[in-house]
Amino acid sequence: MAVSFGCKCEVKDKKNWVVKHRNHNHSAFESPKYEEHYSEYSSVRCTKCHACGRTKAKYVCLLEDDKGEEI
Repeated sequence: MAVSFGCKCEVKDKKNWVVKHRNHNHSAFESPKYEEHYSEYSSVRCTKCHACGRTKAKYVCLLEDDKGEEI
C-alpha cells in the first residue's frame, strides 16, 4: 500500500490517520496571504508516529477530522 504522506508505522493502519486540513491550504502565494484557500490536497497526520503530509488520495474522505487531542 502506498502511503503518500510518509507514515513511519510498521503497519500502516488508516484507523490511526486523521485529517488536519481537509481540501484547503494556507498559501503565501494566494490572496489574502495565509488565509484558507481551496485545494485538492488535504493534510493528514498519523496519531501513532505523528508523521504528517499532504495527499489528494481518495481515502481522505473516509478519515475523521483531527481534534488536536493526541500530540
